[in-house]
Amino acid sequence: MKRQVLLILVLVLLVLAIPAQAQEEITVWLTGSDTDATILQEASAAWTAESGIAVNVEAVPWSDSYTRSLTAINSGVGADVIIGGMSWGISLGNLGGLTELSDTFGEDTEALLAVNNQAFVDATIGVDGAQYAIPYSQDVHIMYYSTAAFEEAGIESAPATWEEFTAALDALEEAGLGGGAYGWGNASWLSFIGILNQAGGSFYNEDCSAVTINSDEGLEALEFYTLLFEEYGFPAEQADPASAFSTGEYSIVISGEWHASGIDASFPELEDQWSVATLPAGPSGSSAAFLGGRMAGIFSYSTNQEAAFDFLEWVATPEAAEALAAATFENGGIFLPAQPENGQFIQGSAEFNEALNTQLADVVGPPPCPGWEESQSEVDLIIQSVLFEGYGFEDALLDIEDLLNEALVEYGS
Repeated sequence: MKRQVLLILVLVLLVLAIPAQAQEEITVWLTGSDTDATILQEASAAWTAESGIAVNVEAVPWSDSYTRSLTAINSGVGADVIIGGMSWGISLGNLGGLTELSDTFGEDTEALLAVNNQAFVDATIGVDGAQYAIPYSQDVHIMYYSTAAFEEAGIESAPATWEEFTAALDALEEAGLGGGAYGWGNASWLSFIGILNQAGGSFYNEDCSAVTINSDEGLEALEFYTLLFEEYGFPAEQADPASAFSTGEYSIVISGEWHASGIDASFPELEDQWSVATLPAGPSGSSAAFLGGRMAGIFSYSTNQEAAFDFLEWVATPEAAEALAAATFENGGIFLPAQPENGQFIQGSAEFNEALNTQLADVVGPPPCPGWEESQSEVDLIIQSVLFEGYGFEDALLDIEDLLNEALVEYGS
């Protein structure tokens, strides 16, 4: 009897000594707010229930996220997935810090990319063709306008071309009403790149082998962009559509989609007094708008590669898009799925949804070219010297061309 008791005690101790098998878990660093992270955390519960893999989503501020990613890459310790700036996939991937998805997951990567906005996908592929990231969420320029001001000025519809746009600004001025402004990326390459594409121009050619900004199309774009600031009083400061329409300071604001959810909430008197439209088309016939957003990639040191990629595949599903869009809207924001088929889940009025999806079909992302990331601030300074200091158009285009060519040589290898 004593031997039996002793044997039982030994077996119990052995069982207690064996650690319980932990549930598999992936950690996601989400560049953004705590609210953004909470929304993804709660939405991913559906994936956890299906896969059996837990998700830990941590919010990382924009000001710290890239540096934190570099530290993780150098130490080999950190999250499994990084969700961050649109172009980070190229820069972090080129350092060896992110997994090359096509090599690792093959046809599954191609299938995943195929359902996403092609303009976004193009912006994540460097000149070597490597694919280190997939789209997570989008941000896009769209035109907000005061329907009340338009009616008072006798403007019957949202301007659809450059000519109609300047005519609308003239009519608003004649009526003593506020004109236009940018609310995101004003007086910088970020808002200029849309106009550049509307004119039929670009900063680089398609394979990033040559700088193409110094062209007739580039000149026409820079002249029109400058006209908005010099002749039509576009301000150097960013404008908020809600407050601009409430005070009457501006009647048109070109900015990101995220403002839409808060206009009526912040200024109830503006309900039914504003609307949105695509940007006006330029000489090329395009109404291209700047496309930004967040990419998602897998750190190369992660030991949970398969689980991380399965999670990225889930993010692109209708189930995930619907959950993320609904929860973001409830928290006062707009979530733009990166998959055209999931555009149906964008929250807001039918009119807003239609305009946004139409604009998302005509967009341009940041150039995925060597040296572009490092040259952006200097490009902005050159553009601003034209807008506010009277610097010559041709000289500015030549300066940008020289700057970007030097960067291609320095960073191209």
